[in-house]
Amino acid sequence: MNKLSVFFIAIVALFSFSGCSTKFNVAAPYKNITVIYGLLDQSDTAHYIRIQKAFLDNNKSALSMAQTPDSNFYANLNVKIERINFLFGGAVHDTIHLNRVDLDLEGYPKQPGTFFNSPNYAYKFTNILDPNYSYRIVVTNAATGEVDSAEAPVIVDANTSLFNVPQVDDSVFNRQGLDFHSVVISALDIVDFIGSYDPPTTYNFYGQTTPAGVAEVILRFNWVDSDITTHAKTTHYYDDDLGFQAVSQGVFDYKVNNVDLYSAVKAGMGNAPANTVRLIDKCTLFAYLGTPDYYTYQQIAITAGTGLTGSEIEPIYTNIKGANVLGLYTSKGVRSGQIKITDLTVDSLIASPILSGTNLRGTAY
Repeated sequence: MNKLSVFFIAIVALFSFSGCSTKFNVAAPYKNITVIYGLLDQSDTAHYIRIQKAFLDNNKSALSMAQTPDSNFYANLNVKIERINFLFGGAVHDTIHLNRVDLDLEGYPKQPGTFFNSPNYAYKFTNILDPNYSYRIVVTNAATGEVDSAEAPVIVDANTSLFNVPQVDDSVFNRQGLDFHSVVISALDIVDFIGSYDPPTTYNFYGQTTPAGVAEVILRFNWVDSDITTHAKTTHYYDDDLGFQAVSQGVFDYKVNNVDLYSAVKAGMGNAPANTVRLIDKCTLFAYLGTPDYYTYQQIAITAGTGLTGSEIEPIYTNIKGANVLGLYTSKGVRSGQIKITDLTVDSLIASPILSGTNLRGTAY
């Protein structure tokens, strides 16, 4: 089973989203507000949807309610996925029933804090995601009869002819390696990280021509610390997040200054401990794609802010349809792979004053 996305861990922060705008008064008398979160990924072997109550009560402490499972989960929900066929005018092709599971038993324990830790429920299905369908979640509360729903397309990340990142997927490009060597490091020296997405010809999600709306690229620098006294070797890595970028006509292109890459290696390694030399290893490139809905969410988060410094405490947008519901339900895709660093670049890193103190001596490959 693949790891859950870090977005799943950040459920509370991910309420601002495109779609129906729904506000509520945080000081109102108690009522059930349902929170639904799911981020589908074709490369995952299991898919989890988090469904909880928002603990809003004018007469009870939110801190107290946060520690009470009954205040956070519904006793009787019917959760299903309807697969919608693009080729037949949005008709329901079939239905998938989701079972409630304890994420602790699935290998995803909840992090400790103010909130209760157990039980740690989510709803699970294991079907392979087919890009010829969209996946509509339908949540029915058996006690109240309320029905909430949302729909997500699939981003194909297993087919390199559709989702292609040359530095990972093109053997010639990959064999050449990542080159950001500089005799004199200048802001004019640039490395391109590019990728493209070409949706299946059957794709048609409510007038959208592609499910790819935003990209995020992360370059992971890997290295080995080698103790020259004990000969013990310890692996380390540092993630350089190149940020979000809108996908335009199916293409994303990150232009990164060489000096920024040198600074990222320095930030990750820091000064070497005593009796330690460093050997840099191959980089790992992660290229993520998110839907136009997620891009809208991300832009709203930048504009309005989130958390304690945000302009509003209340969630502003949700793409979940229903009377008293908030949430985010969409999809993502990722291509990843390793890239060696060219010999010229390694020599340049060793000689660079930016990396003084790192004690970088060569490569681990």
